[in-house]
Amino acid sequence: MLIHHYDHATGAYVSSALAPEDQSEAGIWIVPAFATTDPLPERLPRTWPFYLDGTWQLKPDHRGRVLYRCETGEPAELLSAGVTPEDAGLTPLPRPTEQHEWSGASWRVSAEALARESRNAAMAEFQQRMATARRRNAGRADAFAAGLLNDEETYYFKAWSAYQFDLVRVVERDDFPQHVRWPDEPAPYEPRPENDATAVDQPPTD
Repeated sequence: MLIHHYDHATGAYVSSALAPEDQSEAGIWIVPAFATTDPLPERLPRTWPFYLDGTWQLKPDHRGRVLYRCETGEPAELLSAGVTPEDAGLTPLPRPTEQHEWSGASWRVSAEALARESRNAAMAEFQQRMATARRRNAGRADAFAAGLLNDEETYYFKAWSAYQFDLVRVVERDDFPQHVRWPDEPAPYEPRPENDATAVDQPPTD
């Protein structure tokens, strides 16, 4: 006679075996505690039999399945049958990106995450442009104040200084970063033609 053992605490099916024969009485089979002769039900995919209230019942079984934490998207797994991924705060759906958050039914990018991503990208662009402008003017502030720069150097110093100021104006706008229009970098220096130089007044001739 075939018997089926189940866990004494949860009722989960453990194993099957032939019942031992009673040595004191032939033809009598011993059914130990936490075992039954009731036949196992036909299992469906991702289910496991549990013996509860005197009958076999099928409960969810997601052991061995790769799941993901709804809070972080990290891989996880269930070690026990009878628990659904939802009960454990898990989902079979992988998290597409770090910007996605679990909505209760699927991964979605929240409006807050989109706004945060947009601002971070815009600020990274701002920092890169500002760093370029500062490198262009590095070590020239004192020289400019002392009048030591030639015409071309003076032009670029003023142009890159104005460019930095325009960058700050962009990020201080109320609609930043929804509407961003970065200023153009300074145009190349063009020296004045010699004939455009201011002529020195000559005294009239008779």
